[in-house]
Amino acid sequence: MRGPSVLFIVLALSGCVVHSPQMAQYKAEYSNRQDIHSHSLYRFKAKSVKSSEEKYWGAGDLTEFFYVKGDKTSTVELKLDYDSKTMHIKSIDSQNRTLDERTFVLLDGSEEKPSDSNVKSLYLTKDGELIRKVKNCTPDMSAGCQWWEHRLFITQNGDLAVQYQQGGAGMLFLIVPFYTNSSYLEIFPRAPDV
Repeated sequence: MRGPSVLFIVLALSGCVVHSPQMAQYKAEYSNRQDIHSHSLYRFKAKSVKSSEEKYWGAGDLTEFFYVKGDKTSTVELKLDYDSKTMHIKSIDSQNRTLDERTFVLLDGSEEKPSDSNVKSLYLTKDGELIRKVKNCTPDMSAGCQWWEHRLFITQNGDLAVQYQQGGAGMLFLIVPFYTNSSYLEIFPRAPDV
């Protein structure tokens, strides 16, 4: 009798939480996305149309996401060099002056991230998406992992969509299984050509 009671308690305490308030919009935008390979130069407004109002790295601000400084930034430029597998990022003010620049290495799905933490990288998929993944598996009061992922793609209208997803899974106190996942979508409008 004790075995089924313990099993019932463990199952009752196990948790699964999924929070995706903009999933319908994400699916609509994603299914009609453009292949990022179709152009090599993109310009987007630095601030999103409507913030998800969540606090995470790069929320509502491309300068933070791409590690380019610029309180006065109005536009962020992405210049992709597919041959050298790099992407050059510029933060640009309203007078079209460059405020800061950074280069990212573009990796395919099979490549490992550079070991040098000063080298910034993104995965460029064959489907035309840019992806940044971070995973942390550290033992503490639970055995489990946390992950963060940004997926960037060009919408049908030529805007930049950034989907942020964070989650975790593990065993709390090595007894209670848990899983959590949240995702948010932000749209950064295409900036006019100069």
